[in-house]
Parts: sequence; structure tokens; C-alpha cells
Amino acid sequence: MKTDFEQWLAAQFADSGPFTIFIVLVRIGEREVKAVKSSYAQMIGDDMAWHEMRTLLDSARTPWDGVGFFVGLGYAGGPLPDALAKAKLKEVEASVLADPLALNRGRFFDRLGRHLQVDEVS
Repeated sequence: MKTDFEQWLAAQFADSGPFTIFIVLVRIGEREVKAVKSSYAQMIGDDMAWHEMRTLLDSARTPWDGVGFFVGLGYAGGPLPDALAKAKLKEVEASVLADPLALNRGRFFDRLGRHLQVDEVS
């Protein structure tokens, strides 16, 4: 059975073709979600299993409980050039740091590849 991540990746790739993926690792506390590390990659296919992605994320050597993925596309489609991707990553980081609810604008997954959503705490 495919994970939520694998299903999302296949649907995203079917919709857009190759794309830039912005990655934000987070720690999840009882009442907060905090960004701890981020990066980006160029996705040129949809054949990545969750366990492969998790191995890559674990190589960041930063404890994490969840990960937000955001899609970036160039003006003509396809992945963003590196200079634009670096600039966009800073925007994504700032957005999540300012308001963790921003994770809901992308795709947010736990360590098992299950889709999550951030809710406001009252």
C-alpha cells in the first residue's frame, strides 16, 4: 500500500511534470510546530518511495517529527533555476517561521509518510 506521500508525489508529477520541491523539517510539540531545517531539490520523477525520502531527510542529522513540502515551478513549467529556487526557499522558510499554519499551503507529512494538517490551538 502506498503512503500518502507516495500518492501525493505521483499525483503532483502527473499534474506538473518535473518540479522544484521545497522541504521544511519541523519538530512537533504539544502546542507548537517549529521549523528546524530546510532545503530544496529538483524532482524529475515520481518513483521515490517514502522510505527513500525519509532516509534522505534523516541525513540532515536534525531530529524531526514532520516535513512540509512546497512545489515550485518555473515560468514555462519545470523546475526553478537554482538562483530562483534559493530565493524562493528563503520565502518559504520565512513564511513557516512566521506562521506554522503555512505548512497547510503545501503538503505536510509525519515520519510515516501520512498527511498531516496544522490546526490553531486555542
